[in-house]
Formats: sequence, structure tokens, C-alpha cells
Amino acid sequence: MSRKKILWLPSWYPNKTAPFNGDFIKRHAEAVSLYEDIQVIYVVRDLKGIVTKDVHTEEFKENGLTEKIIYYYLRPSSFSFADKYFSERKYRKLYKQAVEDFIQQSGLPDLTHVHVGMKAGPIALWMKKKNAVPYVVSEHWTGLLSSANESFERMPFYFKILWKNVMKSGSAYSAVSKYLANAIKDKFDLEVVKVIPNVVDSLIFYPDEISQQQVEFIHVSSLQEFKNPVEIIRAFSIVHKQYPDSSLKIFGPENKEIEQLVTTLSLENNIVFYRETSQRTLADHIRNSLALILYSSYETFGCVIIEANACGIPVIISDIPVFYETVTEHVNGFFVQPKNPEALANKMLELVKRQTSLDKKMIADESEKYSYQKIGKQFSQWYKEILKNN
Repeated sequence: MSRKKILWLPSWYPNKTAPFNGDFIKRHAEAVSLYEDIQVIYVVRDLKGIVTKDVHTEEFKENGLTEKIIYYYLRPSSFSFADKYFSERKYRKLYKQAVEDFIQQSGLPDLTHVHVGMKAGPIALWMKKKNAVPYVVSEHWTGLLSSANESFERMPFYFKILWKNVMKSGSAYSAVSKYLANAIKDKFDLEVVKVIPNVVDSLIFYPDEISQQQVEFIHVSSLQEFKNPVEIIRAFSIVHKQYPDSSLKIFGPENKEIEQLVTTLSLENNIVFYRETSQRTLADHIRNSLALILYSSYETFGCVIIEANACGIPVIISDIPVFYETVTEHVNGFFVQPKNPEALANKMLELVKRQTSLDKKMIADESEKYSYQKIGKQFSQWYKEILKNN
């Protein structure tokens, strides 16, 4: 069966100003490009002039995936409204021009795929009206969850109206978890939202045969409040009292508040902070850990869970609904009551005692359903179903 030509318009995508922004979307693109021809067009404001003081375009091509990243600089205005208005105007102008250039060079795509409704979604809506190309929307944002601190309801009124218009005119919708899918249904009054999870690269995340002897834990996140890094550190301080040589590695952006907490607890020699890093480096650190801890108050999925499992490493996670979609108790992870450092510490200590009984291969096998081949195929079949009905 011939490969389809799919135009991806992501609202988030890795770039030189934010290398890890929406990296899970890029991994989806890599997976789908095994089966379809994917053209990604992403426009981003270079607020600090890191890449350009004007407009700069970079293009990359590997097998079935072509990426065009367009950077634009706009001198910041002291008036917030004016700054947003002129930035948005330039963003849309550049995006529309890039889409028209693509159509002129390659012809109309079979389908447009928006990742996160705003702010790339209106471009797909404009394209549908102008060229009759249908589009689908995949949502990833935690702000669409009712429990989120940074929520959809707090967005500017015009922003919400645009987002709702994008969702109303799409041909189909997807989410990375049932939990997020249900939230999207409620938020935008949709009947069907397809669930297609995130992917894990088994060429990077895989188990080794070395038995873990050290008491070493790892946490990977944005270190925002809802990730509960403070509770994780307090739980580790309890573990440290029983195991003075234990360690905790924390991967994420700089956070002075939690770094100060580590100093206050005199744990500087046992808790080590790392900035965001490549997946290959991260995988090496995960393989050397006893368990990965993700203790969030809410999530849409939790990519680091399947990455840790692919390395044969169990996870200790907060007992929230979405994690039951990827974790089975005592198989590939362990649930803990949220916001309870003592309970988290007890689970960490329990895992220390039972680590020799863990089966790395069994844990890694749990992540096979998230392979590039299987997830890429799910998207490919979904596209064909949509195009058949349009």
C-alpha cells in the first residue's frame, strides 16, 4: 500500500531555543515516518535572538521524515498586548507562507496533523478552508486536565475560542492516554478520541545484565510543583538515614528552591542535580538506578515510566488514575499514596530489600507495546481510517 503524505503542524517541537520542548512529538514523528511520509513545519519565536535577529529556516531530512524549523525574531515590546499581537501576526504569516511553499513544491498533503490545538491549530483550520485538506488533532497538554494548576479555563478568552474552533472542525482526535482522552471529550464535547500512547526507542532504552547493588534512585521531570520534587527529596532523606551511602539523581531544569532544600537537609553529597540531557545519557543513568520515581499530582502519560521500564528498571509512582494505564503493581512498578513522603520512603525502602527478586527482562517486556514500529503502525492505520471516511 502506498505511503501517504502527512503534514504535521505541531505547537511544540524541539528546536535550538528549547531542545526538549515537545521531544515526545518528534519521537512520534520518527515512529510514523516508518510507514508514511511526514513533513513537519514548526515556527518558533527566537525571543532572545539566539539563532537569528531576523528569520532563519533550517531543514532536516532522514528517510520518511522531513523537518522545517522556522525561527523569527521580534524585538520585545514593553506593552504585553502589543508584543503578543505583533508576534502572533508574524507567526501566522510565516506559518502560512511555509505551508504554501510546501504545497507548491510537493502538492497537497493527504492529511494535516496538528499536535496541541493552540497555537498551530488555526493554520490547519485555514488550510482546510482554503484547500479542503482535512486535519486531525492530537492533544498532549496537562492543562486540559481538570486537576491541573495551569488550566485551559485560565487561558485568555479569545485563545479558548480559537482552540474550540480548531477542535470543532477536526476530522478526528487522539490523546496519549485514556485519562487525557476522557478530559478532552468533556472539555470539547467530543464523542470519540483515539488513544495512541507515547513511544520508547528500544535502541536507546534497553536492559543490561548487571545486577544493581547500590541504593540509587532517579527522578526525571520539569521539577514543576505538580511533579512534587520536594516530597521526593523529603522521602529520600528518610531513606538516607537507613542507608547513608544511598543516592538520588535528579534530572531537570535549574530550581533554586529545591536545591536549597537539599542543602538545608545536608544531602548535598547524596543528591546530585543534572540538567536536561540527551536520551542516550539519560538511559545510562536509568540503567544504573534501582528505580525511577515519578510522584506527580497529575499527568497525561509519563514518558519516563516506559523509558525506565524499557531499561528493565521498575518505577515508584503516585497512585493516580493515568498511571494504571502503563503500570501493573509488583510487575513493572509500585504505587504510593500521593503527597505522603513517609509512604514514599517506605516504598523505596521496601524496594531496596526486594531488589534481587526483580526480573529485568519481564519489566522490559512490558514496554514492547510502545515500540516505534507498533505506535507508528497505529497512527498509520488511524490515518487510513480517517481518509477512507473523508
